[in-house]
Amino acid sequence: MIKVNLKGADISGKMNAAVKILTASLLLLPALSCTTLGRRSSGEWEQTTLTGKIREAREQRRTRDHLEPGITGSEVSDIQEKLIQGARSLLGKDEIIVRGKRFPMDCTGVVLAVYYYAGIDLAKDFSSYTGNGVARLHSYLADHDLLYDTLVPRPGDIIFWDNTYDRNEDGRWNDTFTHSGMVVQTSAWGTIDYVHHNYRRGIVLERMNLKEPDVHEKEIDGSIVIINSPMRMRGSPKGPGWLASHLYRDFGRGYELPRD
Repeated sequence: MIKVNLKGADISGKMNAAVKILTASLLLLPALSCTTLGRRSSGEWEQTTLTGKIREAREQRRTRDHLEPGITGSEVSDIQEKLIQGARSLLGKDEIIVRGKRFPMDCTGVVLAVYYYAGIDLAKDFSSYTGNGVARLHSYLADHDLLYDTLVPRPGDIIFWDNTYDRNEDGRWNDTFTHSGMVVQTSAWGTIDYVHHNYRRGIVLERMNLKEPDVHEKEIDGSIVIINSPMRMRGSPKGPGWLASHLYRDFGRGYELPRD
């Protein structure tokens, strides 16, 4: 045991406890896909420049002629139907056990579990990649050329988000691969229902609409309807975006991976 003593005060017990907690946190950090804690920091935000970049990216998504179309209704494959079933089976669960296998209660755990329900093991090659669970999953799909961008995604598409919280606690808008979820359905007007692990409410369905990226909610037929759910973690430093549509990165077609 290492004891730390400062002149005039014996704080070895407290320091030892703090060192143990800090060490455990650092050892766990690379394996985490998303977090449940956030803390404000004093770093400066590059807000003006970043807001411009986000707006430019949105405009490109609206006008890009090579965006791939979504898929709905009768076009959904058997494997996609199975993914939808798997997603709905996990809603509200306080632990994730699928086909006898336990998954972590976090964002990547939810995606892995839904795909495992449908007979696809997304994590089988995770050891070949570095980073957190979200980054490994993104790299895996990138290696199979299965990442794409669209306004109307397909059921079963994996969603990737950046900057959902200040992971490195530097107060800057530079935290990539911080969250993931999966598309359950997309409406004709572009509203996406996705399943994910909400850090406060557990496994839930929420919404995103890339055709109306700056709209949180609006009145439809006399009722207030969510168009884009909040995504930026409460307590994180403010930046140029906070809705799911603001922080969206891209989609991945995991259901098109080659089978063993």
